[in-house]
Amino acid sequence: MSNEDIKTKVREKYGQAALRVVSGESSCCGSTPSCSDGNPITSDLYAPHETAGLPAQALEASLGCGNPVTLAELRPGETVLDLGSGGGIDVLLSARRVGPTGKAYGLDMTDEMLALARENQAKAGVTNAEFLKGEIEAIPLPDASVDVVISNCVINLSADKRRVIAEAFRVLRAGGRFAVTDIVVDGEVPDLVRKSMEAWTGCLAGALTEDEYRALLAEAGFEAVQVEPIRIYRADDARAILEGDPSLQQELESQGVGLAELLAQADGKFRSAFIRAVKLGGPGRSREAGTGAITIGPATRDDLPAIVALLTRSGLPEVGLSDHLATTLVAREGATVVGSAALELYGTAALLRSVAVEPALRRRKVGEALARAALELARRHRVATVYLLTETAAGFFSRLGFRAIARAEVPEPVQQSAQFGASCCSSAQVMVIALTPDA
Repeated sequence: MSNEDIKTKVREKYGQAALRVVSGESSCCGSTPSCSDGNPITSDLYAPHETAGLPAQALEASLGCGNPVTLAELRPGETVLDLGSGGGIDVLLSARRVGPTGKAYGLDMTDEMLALARENQAKAGVTNAEFLKGEIEAIPLPDASVDVVISNCVINLSADKRRVIAEAFRVLRAGGRFAVTDIVVDGEVPDLVRKSMEAWTGCLAGALTEDEYRALLAEAGFEAVQVEPIRIYRADDARAILEGDPSLQQELESQGVGLAELLAQADGKFRSAFIRAVKLGGPGRSREAGTGAITIGPATRDDLPAIVALLTRSGLPEVGLSDHLATTLVAREGATVVGSAALELYGTAALLRSVAVEPALRRRKVGEALARAALELARRHRVATVYLLTETAAGFFSRLGFRAIARAEVPEPVQQSAQFGASCCSSAQVMVIALTPDA
């Protein structure tokens, strides 16, 4: 398969999907696990309250694998770019989030999808959005022109992912965020799956491994990289895609391989993931001497001594932290722990604590990335409100959406936590943030 072969096939597939929506057929899996394309990857991505007021065709044309708008935590006044915007649902949702002072761009190479997206925009009455024709490997926007780049299961379709990620870095402003949902793979993928054109357009064969995704983002210059799997696909999920590929069936027959055998090799290897990163400034190869890419991930028991040492140097208590390692995150520079953030869970409430970063790295927004990752972790645990104590960082947390409250407003289970009882925190400011489902 040449790059042009892949691009042509993808354009044809998604153009046909748009035409099916316009003709009244379902494009693929809007709100049910079965659809005309038989692709369960794209089902149940949006809550009903999120899509209220949007044209039904915007949802019916959704061909993604997640909800990058929620992931991106968009703010009023920001400019956001959706790579591979399809029928426009993520652009329209983004336009709502950034408000009248912001702007949402959608980029797509398929004429049929662009026509459908513009029709959906007109029906929704959204004026702060614009759909552009072009390829994600050559974004038709100036350098440093957007605050956030999102994408929904599209980058894996590109045959030149390195170029896509480099382009995303180029158009982001300093401090800009990369927040996409995509398919990643764990381990080797059977060659027959990699060769299947239907699997390419079905968001499987072009998937990178987590390590490959991290490496490409770091190479482009991104920092605070996170790759967080959110759904694992089993053999039956892939069956619906691979059964629709006649060339694959012929190849299997010629090699004496059954589809069941192929599916067994692919079982559990594919997963959808949230992928985040931050652009902190110049090109990736011009970082300050002695520094490397920062990644964020779950802490392990072996990390505890390094976390405690970091907290001690930062003047923060470590009391009770060992009881909450399962909900502790660390930032790493290579193999070295350079930052931490932890959650203590108390039903629908949580306490954010131990947010610390090595002083030399604080200008690289590692603390912000850790705090946002911790809030996303709280959402996955169905937490409604997150509390914290701070003596010196009230301004920092205010920028993330926290507000100051009186101690009496904190629920009893949180007040009974070890950190609330620590003497060093008796004079600290209490702050809170409410986590709505689509915040």
